[in-house]
Amino acid sequence: MIPATRCISVPLDHRSVSLQIPADPDQMLEDALAGEACGNRNTDPYWGLLWDAAPRTARLILSRKWTAKAKALELGCGVGLAGIAGLMAGMDVTFSDLVPSAVQMAQENAALNGFPDAAGLVVDWLCPPPVSFDVLLASDVLYDSANHAPLLQTIEAMLNTDGCVWIGDAGRANAPKFIDQAQKSGWHVQIFDEELHRLSQPTHIRFQLLVLSRTSGG
Repeated sequence: MIPATRCISVPLDHRSVSLQIPADPDQMLEDALAGEACGNRNTDPYWGLLWDAAPRTARLILSRKWTAKAKALELGCGVGLAGIAGLMAGMDVTFSDLVPSAVQMAQENAALNGFPDAAGLVVDWLCPPPVSFDVLLASDVLYDSANHAPLLQTIEAMLNTDGCVWIGDAGRANAPKFIDQAQKSGWHVQIFDEELHRLSQPTHIRFQLLVLSRTSGG
C-alpha cells in the first residue's frame, strides 16, 4: 500500500524532476516492523527516502549519450529518481524493487514526469527473474554487505553479455568490500567521481560511481 505522500522537486542541472515521496518516515518504519513481525520479507523502512547519491547518479546518467531505447532496469528503485533520469536520457526503463509499494511509487513518479508507460517489476535479489537488460542502474544499494552477494547474483542473471552496470554510492564504508567481491567474481570495475573523472581507488564519505562490465571495454 502506498503511504501518504508529499511532493518535492529535485534539480538536475538545467532540468528538474518532480517526486512524490512518503510524508511520514516514522510511519514507514512502523509499517516495516509490523510486516516483518508477520513474516513478510518484502519490507524496507528506507525505500521512500531520497538518499544522498541518487541526485548525483541521476545527473551523471543525464550527462551521457545512451543508445536510444536501450533496455534499462533500476535495481532497488525506491522512489525512482535514477530510473527517471534514464527515461529522460532516452532509455526504456523498468523500475524494480523488493517492495511492491516502491515499484508502484516509482512508476507513478515516472508518470508525473511525462513517462506514463514505464514498466515495473518486483525483484528479489535472492531469486532474480529470467529477464535481461542492456543497462542496470542503482544508487545507494551498498550500505549492507549482506546484500552484496545477492546483488552480484542479480547483476549476473539480469545483465546482457555486453551490458554495463552503473551504481552511485555515497562513499560508504562497505563499498570497497563490494568492489573486491565483484572483482573476485570476474567483473571489471571502474570508479569515477561526480564529474566522471576516473579514480584509482574507492572514496570515503564522498560520492563515487561504480561501473561494472564483463570486459575492460564495458
